[in-house]
Amino acid sequence: MRINSFDALSWWATVLLYLVLNLNVLAKDKYPNMIVQGKVFLIDKDSSIIMVDTITGARRVVVYSPGTKFWYGRSDKGKESSIVQVQEFQYISCSGKSDDSARLVAKECVHRELK
Repeated sequence: MRINSFDALSWWATVLLYLVLNLNVLAKDKYPNMIVQGKVFLIDKDSSIIMVDTITGARRVVVYSPGTKFWYGRSDKGKESSIVQVQEFQYISCSGKSDDSARLVAKECVHRELK
């Protein structure tokens, strides 16, 4: 059996493509959590959305649910809170997973007054 250079090249290209795709999937599974931090720009309680102005100037959308835990103060010394207590122009830090629309689906949010 004789292997020509085209067959060898296509075999290596297939192996490389397989590795790149698998590493991409592993990287997504390895780092599923995200954090969005910044100043609360808008709270839409009807849509369960908080818009956050980040330090970089980007505006990010955070989606919360009844299962989202809210804390007021610092994360290590915070008191339990609720979405009702979150106000515009407060600092907020939310952690959770990103959805297909690049929104953060929050599991936990810590909010406090700006310094």
